[in-house]
Amino acid sequence: MDAWARNSTWKRGKAAHLAALNALAVARQHLGSLDKVTRVVRLGVSVATSGDVREQPKVADAASELLQDVFGKDKNPCRLVYGVASLPLGTPVELEVIFEVTG
Repeated sequence: MDAWARNSTWKRGKAAHLAALNALAVARQHLGSLDKVTRVVRLGVSVATSGDVREQPKVADAASELLQDVFGKDKNPCRLVYGVASLPLGTPVELEVIFEVTG
C-alpha cells in the first residue's frame, strides 16, 4: 500500500471513530443512558472509496473498537462493511448501528 492509501485509510478510520462517537451520543440522548443498551446487534459501515482500494475493513475497525471499548467484547455486533463510490454530502464514512435496549 502506498503512502497516499495509508493516509487515506487512517483519515477514514478517524472519521469512522467520530461517526461511532456521534452514534453513541444520539443513542444516549434518546435513551437517557447507554446503560439501557444490552448489546449492539449490527454495525453497518459504508466507506467512500475509489479505484482498487481494499482497506474498508481496517476503516471499520475504528468504529468496532470504540463500541467494544464502551460495551465490551461480549456485546460485539455482526458487522457489514461496504465500499461505495460516494456518500451524501461528501462524507467519507457512514454508519448504521442497531442497538438492543431494555425498557
